[in-house]
Amino acid sequence: MVEEAPVLEVKGLVKSFSGVTVVKGVDLRLLRGRAVALVGENGAGKSTVIKMIAGVHQPDAGEIRFGGNQIQIVSPHAAHRLGIFTVHQEPSLMPELTVAENVFMGFHPHRRVGPIRWLNRREMYDRASAVFERLGIPMDVRRRAQDLPIAQQQMVEIAKALVHDVQVLILDEPTATLSQRETQTLFRVVRELMQQGTAVLFVSHRLPEIFDLCSEVSVLRDGSLVGRYQIEELTPDRLVSLMVGRQIQLQRRTYQRTSEVPKLEVMGLSKRGVFQNINLRVFPGEIVGLAGLVGSRRTDVAEALFGIRPADAGEIRVDGRTVSVKSVNDALKNGVVYVPEDRHRHGVALTMSVAWNLAIPNRASVYRYGIARKPAEWRLAERMKNQLQIKSRSPEQPVAELSGGNQQKVVFGKWVAREPSIMILDEPTRGVDVGAKSEIYKVIFSLAESGVAVLVISSDLPEILTLCDRILVMREGVLMGELDGKEASEEAIMRLATGVGQTAEKVGGDAK
Repeated sequence: MVEEAPVLEVKGLVKSFSGVTVVKGVDLRLLRGRAVALVGENGAGKSTVIKMIAGVHQPDAGEIRFGGNQIQIVSPHAAHRLGIFTVHQEPSLMPELTVAENVFMGFHPHRRVGPIRWLNRREMYDRASAVFERLGIPMDVRRRAQDLPIAQQQMVEIAKALVHDVQVLILDEPTATLSQRETQTLFRVVRELMQQGTAVLFVSHRLPEIFDLCSEVSVLRDGSLVGRYQIEELTPDRLVSLMVGRQIQLQRRTYQRTSEVPKLEVMGLSKRGVFQNINLRVFPGEIVGLAGLVGSRRTDVAEALFGIRPADAGEIRVDGRTVSVKSVNDALKNGVVYVPEDRHRHGVALTMSVAWNLAIPNRASVYRYGIARKPAEWRLAERMKNQLQIKSRSPEQPVAELSGGNQQKVVFGKWVAREPSIMILDEPTRGVDVGAKSEIYKVIFSLAESGVAVLVISSDLPEILTLCDRILVMREGVLMGELDGKEASEEAIMRLATGVGQTAEKVGGDAK
């Protein structure tokens, strides 16, 4: 029996960023009329593989074959001309343009009279309307994209692919913002495309969707392909095990609760359309993890607690007293600090010195009459350098010249210097090497030992298991359950995060 030739095949794809290899020799085969799921934990390399196929990144090694011929996809536009289209999790629309203009971006229909070409708006509106009729969604295609709710923006992203002759359709978490009804509509259209011969690559953390749509699953772990499996070979539990699949050695501390009054207590915290009814408690000296997959809204909860995007409803208590957190200043006044996920965009000013970055949130002790006192600035820098083991030539060295781990320590240092009582850490070791990660763990443990209540958000499950005394798991803006840190496992976390496990009976801090 002759094996069917794939419409698209990748062999031995390799990609590195800043000397770190994130995709390691991945193979993938997409057949006409079939859907293949690409699954793995956050950071497994799925997005990088997709971006290489879509022309966003160029592979460092390996090859891509389309229709049996080796090709180089130099840009997303080149991918589109081949019939390769990607629907991303986050809509990437031009907000000021109409729905129809976004749908035909880069491929607008034109009329021509001799050498003169102009946009054929009637054809653009008619064809765009026809796509949404096919999707079964009422849509005013003359409406500006920025005026649409997020779910409809996602449907516009889907429509952008459907107006073309799609040979390969890549769906990257396309249902994260869709209702069940909208998801069913999307799957109906995808199945129609598959009947017409379109090959589909489907990335989703929603395991029931994978078993509903796909005939084959490719599993990535730490940038490498674990294997390819027919869907009938798998169960949800086995797929979770394949996605996690590594032995970890925990180096845990011993935590004993010393107070029955939580340092931080959150009751019924909600933000419309983002997260709902969040209840959690963190006691003095305790490290609580907030785990979940992409789209679980963990960062949104953290930003609400720090006053960046305040919640609409609910109560926040610090040391048993109700506080109002409507701004970052409100959070700081109540002893809450936040180390953000993206240190380059939100954590440090890379071109400025170590001393300057450490001084900015500590103006009361360093500045006088709006002017920095250099001796005070240097004393603060030296104190944080010694306390956190920041490796720099001098306090005046630009942060951009430090290693990733030392940059992260600077982010920690500027908040540690404020002597907070509550510290929220969002992906605290992202992008740092193993040695720096271990040093940052020591900093976190030291903070907890001094009585700071620590809330850790991390996509690195071994990290969550190593650091945390209790673990709360979120899925799509809802707390799914709570696990005791001493007894939790990666598989238990993933079951809750993917909806495979049962919701825990208690969420919010009753476990000792």
